[in-house]
Amino acid sequence: MNNTLQFLGATQQVTGSKFLLEYHDFRILIDCGIDMETRDEDEHPNPFDFDPKTIDVLLLTHAHIDHSGLIPLIVKEGFEGMIYCTYATYHLTRLLLFDAARINMKKAGGRKRKTRPDFYGPREVQLCLDYFQPIDFEQKTVLNDQVSFYFRTAGHLLGAAHIILETSEHTIVFSGDIGRSNYPLLQDPKPIPAADYVICETTYGMRSHKDKDPEKILSTIIHDSCVDIPGRLIIPSFSVGRTQTLLYILHRLQATGKLPPIRIFTDSPLARKSTQVYQDFVEYMNGEAGDFQQQHGSLFGFDNLIYLSDMNSAEEIDNYHEPCIVITSSGMVKGGKSEDHILRNLENSYCTILFIGYCAEGTLGRRLIDGLKTVRSLEEELRVNARIISTDVLSGHGDYNDLLDFFRTQDKDRLKAVFLVHGEAESMENFKQSLHHHGITDVTIPIHGESFTLKEAEKFV
Repeated sequence: MNNTLQFLGATQQVTGSKFLLEYHDFRILIDCGIDMETRDEDEHPNPFDFDPKTIDVLLLTHAHIDHSGLIPLIVKEGFEGMIYCTYATYHLTRLLLFDAARINMKKAGGRKRKTRPDFYGPREVQLCLDYFQPIDFEQKTVLNDQVSFYFRTAGHLLGAAHIILETSEHTIVFSGDIGRSNYPLLQDPKPIPAADYVICETTYGMRSHKDKDPEKILSTIIHDSCVDIPGRLIIPSFSVGRTQTLLYILHRLQATGKLPPIRIFTDSPLARKSTQVYQDFVEYMNGEAGDFQQQHGSLFGFDNLIYLSDMNSAEEIDNYHEPCIVITSSGMVKGGKSEDHILRNLENSYCTILFIGYCAEGTLGRRLIDGLKTVRSLEEELRVNARIISTDVLSGHGDYNDLLDFFRTQDKDRLKAVFLVHGEAESMENFKQSLHHHGITDVTIPIHGESFTLKEAEKFV
């Protein structure tokens, strides 16, 4: 039987990572993420293109929901194998899945959404946790007499990993999401070994990060927004990863006297729990963070940082009239507390709204970044008087140069094929041409459902 690799998600789009490797009847699923770009709330989708009962093992690159979000469903549908990930990934995934279950339950309300094939609640999350087997980075794990694998540091997020899978015939590398070099908190991505096949993400396949110094940029924005103008700085931020990096930088600014003595509010319970996981895994951080921890006793705890757990946090902060910083979720302003904060402050010319992460098309965040002038809230038309700015200085994704660097250890004579995933079509095509220019010629951009034989790297029907 042919050894095959099938692409079941993150094909010519950014989300929904899911790849199926079959090697001599042994079936390995790499990631099991939610497709956040094509999900239709009015449909009842079956999220799997395979029978979950036939999967022998699941390998998880990192915790983000577009890589992990369908794990409760695959267990619900009969998967009984082990789920391998790093220790930090396990703890963050647990938080994210319970949060997703909470959102599912809230959306279900009095309706009968619980009958949907793609629905899961806290019970399904609790059940799936029994199948997780966390392991250390670089710990080679034997799956059977022909297949083994290990995790290698990928940067990007606490616990994120490249997967190096070794069979009796091939070395296959799954990049997961590739992090940035010299990123706050996290270690740099580690070089991968020479491989026969590489499956590589291309989120920034045609972009380079413009902003390089997060402390300088944030210090300038805070001074402009809260000192020169005694106003309010609202920062929509993803609760897992981005908020922790932001808090760490603010702590560094405070420790060096560069942070004005203003209150900093954060109101995401998920962010608070995730921050504790980050604090618990200091050994996964880079040397600079380790030194800072040793000197200050904490990465994230500092004067004037206030955690709000009350559901009416926007109303509470409304009654605070001094300059302040508000860190809130969701990062894209797609519902959540951030939307409440922003709608209450859009017409405030003393307010600055700073976007520090990617905002998908159609979200309020994207529309504000693109120059939206008015926003309808209930029956009211709100004028955008607040200052809207954005920066990619805290993006956890490696850019075009980082992606090229990912391939620097590859033997072009050995490398049989590269498959590009997890990016927009234009980004993939641009990066494909760049790889060609660097002498890597067998590069494929698969479409959803396509399968390839590993021996020949040729598509078959």
